[in-house]
Amino acid sequence: MTAKGTVKGNIVVLDEGEKLPDGARVEVRVIEATLSTEDLKRREEAFNRIVAHAIHRPIGMDEIWREARQEVEERLDRWIASHEEGAS
Repeated sequence: MTAKGTVKGNIVVLDEGEKLPDGARVEVRVIEATLSTEDLKRREEAFNRIVAHAIHRPIGMDEIWREARQEVEERLDRWIASHEEGAS
C-alpha cells in the first residue's frame, strides 16, 4: 500500500483522498520535488530537439569526424576567433 502526502511541521499530511488505517506503522521516504513549469517546458523542448535530430542508422567515428570538419569549414571565421580567445 502506498500513500502520498506532504510534511508540515514534522507531520505527514496525506494528499486528499489518501487514507491509512489507524495505528498503521509507516515508513516515510522523501521523494524528489516536482519540477517547475518552466523546467518542465525546457525539458520538453530539449527532448523535442533530440527527437527532431534523431539518428536513424548506425554511424561510425569516420562520419562523425567528417561532419565535424565540415562544420568547422562552414563556420571557419567563428571557429578561429573562438580558439584565439581560448589561447590568450
